Amino acid sequence: MKGRIISFFILFFGVFANSQDIIIDSMKKELDRSFSALQKAEKTPLYFLQYQVWQEKDYWLSANMGALVSEGQNEQNTAAVDVRVGSRQLDNTHEIKGKEGRNWEANSKDMEIDNLTIGDENAIRAKLWNLTDSAYKSAIDKYMKVEANKQVTAGEEDKSGDFSADKTTDVYYLKAEDINLEKEKIKKGLMDLSLKFKNYDFILNSWISFSANSQNRYMVNSDGAKIVTGNNYMSISYGLTGRTTDGMDLSRTKSYNFDKISDMPSFERISADMDNSIKELKALLNASSQEPYTGPAILENQAAAVFWHEIFGHRIEGHRQKSESEGQTFAKKIGEKIMPDFLSVYDDPTIRYFKNRFLRGHYIYDDEAVRAQKASLVENGVLKSFLMQRVPLEKFPHSNGHGRRSSGNMTVARQGNLIAKADKTVSYEKLREMLIEEIKKQGKPYGIIIRDIAGGFTITQRFLPQSYTILIKYALRVYPDGRPDEPIRGLNMIGTPLQTFSRIIAAADDDDIFNGTCGAESGWVPVSAISPSLLFSSVETEKVQKSNEMPPILKNPVFDRQIREGK
Repeated sequence: MKGRIISFFILFFGVFANSQDIIIDSMKKELDRSFSALQKAEKTPLYFLQYQVWQEKDYWLSANMGALVSEGQNEQNTAAVDVRVGSRQLDNTHEIKGKEGRNWEANSKDMEIDNLTIGDENAIRAKLWNLTDSAYKSAIDKYMKVEANKQVTAGEEDKSGDFSADKTTDVYYLKAEDINLEKEKIKKGLMDLSLKFKNYDFILNSWISFSANSQNRYMVNSDGAKIVTGNNYMSISYGLTGRTTDGMDLSRTKSYNFDKISDMPSFERISADMDNSIKELKALLNASSQEPYTGPAILENQAAAVFWHEIFGHRIEGHRQKSESEGQTFAKKIGEKIMPDFLSVYDDPTIRYFKNRFLRGHYIYDDEAVRAQKASLVENGVLKSFLMQRVPLEKFPHSNGHGRRSSGNMTVARQGNLIAKADKTVSYEKLREMLIEEIKKQGKPYGIIIRDIAGGFTITQRFLPQSYTILIKYALRVYPDGRPDEPIRGLNMIGTPLQTFSRIIAAADDDDIFNGTCGAESGWVPVSAISPSLLFSSVETEKVQKSNEMPPILKNPVFDRQIREGK
């Protein structure tokens, strides 16, 4: 259950080898005391305890039409306690059946540690003691409900237990590097760039922003782990929107992600990309609305990366194979062919860069203090394994370092860097030729190239249809007779995973990255995905929902000549 998240402020430096860190030391001392005392405090034993603290520093700014719209900074820290009572076979985290959807009464609680507490070991420990008491009592209450529910519901098909026997005993300390920002330079650069949108009257709204987040995570647990690890996340993003005469809102956006200020893209590069986005938005505003379609299509590399994340990645998360409220698409398909044999998929959070570009899904330890590992999910089209946290599955008793969460949430298995690789590839130009051939073969009047996807929705719970929707932001209609490609608007890609994977017939040699932030049961976590462009023998699209509002009656005053001339 999500508790209160309140902030405290802290700045400190050092490593275990040559200095003391009051936060991690206080956490360790109080955890040892609490675990020793509470193991036998009640009839139901405490068998696992973990403390975690998130230390975050943020800076952001945004600009529009040459003006600074917002600027701010913040430092916050959140402490959490994870409690497991009962046994590894059955504990307080066990799913309570019969509820609508999944039961997320937490084994975790978080709370405020105010800034006056920092620097005082006893004060820190007192806060953790109070938090532990609350979490422990909630865990005991939850365990009683679990036992009662077991007595009146059918037995589970997967009897692998609730917590793995892995021992997370690592000791590790590496905080995020300090971010040294030239704030005035960045501010001026973004304000100047935002003026570019001022020249086009078809742009209704626009923005450009910069953000920097530095996050350090502290973890200690009763296994013996003592972990401090950190990451920096920086980005520049821009967007522009317009509206068609039939009331459809359209947009073009782009983001650049990096973890070192030296890797920030040049303002000249961003300016050139803005020019292209302006052209694309204008083309979309003049484009025809796409009718529902089935037929051949190419998903270009970045769009395909989002596709893998949404359609495959969430369904391969380990806890979804176990929960009886889930559709369990792949739970019984280990060893079966689920996609073409030229495709393999793995998730490897240990990779920090791909083609010299930062991957947001990189981390060294997950949120259960397990070292990040490569998880080989599909090999030559055959399903091999799942993304695993410390919740075991039959035949998969161990974590592969994919237990993740944001502060205030319960840990579940999540993606890090999901990578789709093709053993057989062709050039993108050849892939396009293959699309034309497929259009002719099927006797279709045209095919589709999907260049940009905003995200999507994938339904995994079994009380709803096991389908997905991909939100297409930019696509082209491709004709087999050589006519120029035409931008199209107003379409989403829909379908079911198993059927869609079987329709992938070729891949290009142009692997590219999607960087983003993914929201699910355990909160929002940074993720990446990598894929080549893919050719599908058939995809299905549907019309998108739209408003019925007309564009503004008056032009933006920036473009009104009478106002500009002072009349």
